[in-house]
Amino acid sequence: MIAALDLGTSEFRSLRRDGARLIARRLPAVYTVLEDLEPNRRLLDQSQISYSTTADSLVIVGEAAGDVATLLSKPLVPLLQEGSLGERDPIGRQVAAWLIDLLLPPAQTAEDICMMTLPHGENSIKGTDNWTCQFLEHIVQLRGYNTTVMNPATALALAELDSDEFTGVSMTFGAESTTFSLTHHSQPLVEARFRKGLDGIIERFAREHKKMIWDGAGNSYLDIQGVHRWLNSGRISLSSPRSEQEVWLKDALQEMLLSTWFGLKRKLSNCHESIMLQPMPIVISGAPTQLPGFSDLVLESLRLSGTPIRSSEIRVASFEPYSVVRGLLIQATLTSGIAAAEIGKAEAA
Repeated sequence: MIAALDLGTSEFRSLRRDGARLIARRLPAVYTVLEDLEPNRRLLDQSQISYSTTADSLVIVGEAAGDVATLLSKPLVPLLQEGSLGERDPIGRQVAAWLIDLLLPPAQTAEDICMMTLPHGENSIKGTDNWTCQFLEHIVQLRGYNTTVMNPATALALAELDSDEFTGVSMTFGAESTTFSLTHHSQPLVEARFRKGLDGIIERFAREHKKMIWDGAGNSYLDIQGVHRWLNSGRISLSSPRSEQEVWLKDALQEMLLSTWFGLKRKLSNCHESIMLQPMPIVISGAPTQLPGFSDLVLESLRLSGTPIRSSEIRVASFEPYSVVRGLLIQATLTSGIAAAEIGKAEAA
C-alpha cells in the first residue's frame, strides 16, 4: 500500500491507493470532553456519535467534536496546542492515535510506504527532533508503514508545479506555521518553516474584539469557532475591507507576510542559482488563501520586503484542501516506482 498523511495543526488529511481508486479523508485535529454521565452517554448514543472513555470523561473527536461543543457550549480543544502535544497529556495522545487510526488502515506488507508531514510546535528543533513529531511518526510506524517526512511546501510543489517543470516557489499558510520551498525541477534548493500561522491571528482577533462564549457553569472562553465561521462566511474582502474588523484582519495578515518574507530574504541571500534571476510562479495553499485579496497581499508584501524573488504569476493551489497530501502521494509513488501519472483526482471517503 502507498499512503500519504498530512498532519497539520488544525486538520489531519490522508490520501491512499485502494486498488484503482484513490481515497481521501480529512478530520479536524480537535476534540471536546464531556463528563461521563448517563445523560451525556444517552445523548451521544442517540445521535450516533462515537466517543471514547478516559479518566471519567467522554472524548469526542473530529467534526462531531465541533457539533457537540456548539450544542453544549463546551470548549473545542485543539489537539496540538501551539503545534505540540503535551508529554503529560494522556487524552491528547489517545486522540492523536485515534485520528490516525481513522485515517490510515494498517499496512498490508512490510514494504508499505507512508510519506508524511509533521506539525511544527514550540519545542521543535529540526524535523522530527521534538517529542510530538517523534510520537506521531511512531504511531504511523506502529500501523506497519515505512515513513518518510517531507516539508509541506516541497510536497505542494510536486502537486501543483507540474506545468512549470516543477520549478518555482510554493508556500503553505497553516494554523501554526508557514512553510516555503524554492524548487528547481522538483529538487528543493531552499526550504524554510516559520512559527507564524493563522491561529495566532484568530486568537488575537477574538481577544481584542471580545468574542466570547460561556458554558452552563458560567465559565467564559474565547469564541474561536465563531471567528472561524466568520472567516469562512464568504463575506470578507481583503482587497476592499468594509469594516473595522476586516481592516484589522488585513493588517494582521500583512504583518505576518512581511515578517515571513524578511526571514526568507536572509535565507535566500545564500542561494546563487541562476533560477533566482528568472520570473517564477508562486503557488500558495492554506485557509487564508481562500480569502479574496490574499494573493494580492502576498505579492505586495513580497515587493515591500525586497526579497530577491521575481514572480511570473501567483495562484492558489488547485487541489485544495488535498494539495499537500497529493504531493506526498506523488513522492511516495515515485519512491515505490509506480508511474506518478496514475495519480488523478481523489475520491473522498
